Amino acid sequence: MNFKLNLHISQFISLLKLLVIRYRKNLLVIFLYSIIAVGLMGPMASDSVIFSTGETQSHLAYLIQGRMALENGQFPLRIAPYENNGLRYASFQFYSQIPYTLGGLIYKFITPNNPYIAYKIMLWGALFLGGIFIYRLSHWLTGDRIAAVLAGLSYMSAPYFLNTVHARGAFPEAIAQGILPIVLYYTICAYNSPKVYYILLSSIAWFALATTHIITFVYGSLFFGIFGLLLVLKTPKNITLINQLVRVTISYISGWLLGMYFLMPVVLESKYVSMRFYVDQISPYFTNWMTPLVNLFSPTALPPIPTGEGITYGLTPAVGWIFLTAWIVVFYYYSPLKTLPSRLSATRPYIFALLCIFPLVLFIAWSPINFWHFLPRSLWVTQFTFRFLIHVMWSGSLLIGFASVVLCKWRLNSRHLLIGILVIIIANRSWLPTPKGNITVNEVLEDPKFGYSGAVDYLNRSSVDTLYGNAQLPLLANTWVPSHGSWDHITRRLLPVVLEDEPSWRVLPMWKETDNPVLVLEGKIVQDTVPNSSTLLVTVLELHSDENKEILGKISLNQSRISARIPFTSKKLKNLKFHEGLFRLKFIVQGDIEQGQRPRIELDNFAFEGMSVEDTIIPLDMTKDKCVSQGTKTSCEVSVGAQAGVVQLPAIYYPRMQRVTINGRLVEYFPVNYYDYNLVGLRLKPGNHNIQVTFTGLDWANSISFIAWLSVIVIAVTLNTNNIKKMSNKIREN
Repeated sequence: MNFKLNLHISQFISLLKLLVIRYRKNLLVIFLYSIIAVGLMGPMASDSVIFSTGETQSHLAYLIQGRMALENGQFPLRIAPYENNGLRYASFQFYSQIPYTLGGLIYKFITPNNPYIAYKIMLWGALFLGGIFIYRLSHWLTGDRIAAVLAGLSYMSAPYFLNTVHARGAFPEAIAQGILPIVLYYTICAYNSPKVYYILLSSIAWFALATTHIITFVYGSLFFGIFGLLLVLKTPKNITLINQLVRVTISYISGWLLGMYFLMPVVLESKYVSMRFYVDQISPYFTNWMTPLVNLFSPTALPPIPTGEGITYGLTPAVGWIFLTAWIVVFYYYSPLKTLPSRLSATRPYIFALLCIFPLVLFIAWSPINFWHFLPRSLWVTQFTFRFLIHVMWSGSLLIGFASVVLCKWRLNSRHLLIGILVIIIANRSWLPTPKGNITVNEVLEDPKFGYSGAVDYLNRSSVDTLYGNAQLPLLANTWVPSHGSWDHITRRLLPVVLEDEPSWRVLPMWKETDNPVLVLEGKIVQDTVPNSSTLLVTVLELHSDENKEILGKISLNQSRISARIPFTSKKLKNLKFHEGLFRLKFIVQGDIEQGQRPRIELDNFAFEGMSVEDTIIPLDMTKDKCVSQGTKTSCEVSVGAQAGVVQLPAIYYPRMQRVTINGRLVEYFPVNYYDYNLVGLRLKPGNHNIQVTFTGLDWANSISFIAWLSVIVIAVTLNTNNIKKMSNKIREN
């Protein structure tokens, strides 16, 4: 027995020695990149005070809630359990999963007392992996290890990468920037090799990118597609090329199938969430003020506008002169003025593609022409043109590798490596911002809410075509987009007050003829500068006309609180024509009020009463204490009397993505207003009801992903079993 054990130990040690000897140079590269990644995390040195510019606080809260969701039994993550007062907000389903799943696991099992350390480990991993896979790809393209080391380092320390990690605090996007080179590497491997496991690895990489940051996935698909097209143009057309393209296509489609449970809700259901209104209305062309050409070409970190505070603190988008120089050098050697070395003839198509991609992306980031008007609105998802700089990063870093070998004529040695490291670090050093922030990790732990950045982006905005009694009415215009202004209205529940000549687009469905609606308006005035003569006019207008209107009530604003009940009688409104079954509600303030002094009214109650029983709800205030949430499920025990026929449940409404049962029987559900988003509503008969609302996503998409993952696992196990057998045979032979 001891003899067999000693034999196994001896074989293991022999294998370990063999691996160390064989991969010693790669191990040195891993060590180097590990140390450099630690250095690039310098602005986040503190473990107790977070770098709180940008969105760091929001994403740290996401990570904390990711752990909560995992502990509640969610896998994959779908619902943020703490956000929006626990109303089952599906932010993970629509936004990002991989960063918060892995970050939540690290937080739970490795850094259980400090989520910020888990957050930083994830960012360190993104920097490290991004560098490693650019290194591997550059090494394959150039055949020179030192040039490849410099290429990987230039990617890790790229100005935009450092901006994303530190100045913007865009956690999922930073993780995606680490994943993108993995996708590129394995896609090119699948293109050049018939081995099945490259297709599997490429598929998994595409899945990881898609479930990390959808914008990077969309434009990664687009620019890798352009890169591939340029490659094909420079490649001889034969059966081998067709096979190469088939393998790449299979890997991409497989990535979609693996992520179908996440991607299909984003594609099909996101039209109902508030972020979609932002995407559809704001062209990226109007955000190019953040990427003026002088900043993109700046050799040092400079903000697009003079500022030291706010969202632009540390936001200094730039290409980086390291990348610009590399493009110029390679372009010079590729042009007729100079001849590329014969050793690069096999990779000439890649050089051509990189030389084309780099200026194309730079042009789009600068975008002096509003070509966005001619593109599909779905491409507006990028929001900000500086996001295109990620494609400057990977194309520029690979050009670094080529520039190094053509300049030094394959005579690179350790001296060139040291000089190259120093030049790259010094050139990009100014994009490491000075640490700034005073929010402690403990403060975020005490109240891990997303805040403005993330709490409103994925609220459901499905149209509600019934005016329900006791339902809290919307405050914002039907076309509101996530912004600081909308966030303020939602959190403080501010009554939308306007002046006489200002528009108001709060559109509501018309009540039934049998109803006798009474508007209940209760709240407090939180502004002290309201003149004594100020009055609030409650006005009803026709849908398409500001001329035809009726004033139904007048409320004095010279009091600390208001409490009014305003009847909406048919007699008062007989002169108005209500088209399409809709009307507009407008609150006009009258009096000697300057633009910045209009009253701010925080509402406690803003609803109609006097509706028919079948359209009167048991509101959230009465149902939330009768419900318990765990994981993706909300279970309620609700009693319904004769005064109401609809129940409003503590679960945000998402059409087709929830399974609702009453006493074990599957039922239809519908949206009911709760201020500026919708909750799940059910029609119930009098009696006691056991209700369960489960967020499932799209069942058919879940099934496709399950089958795809099962197939990948089976294929991977089969391949690994064969490889292990071959390795064991080699060890025995040695």
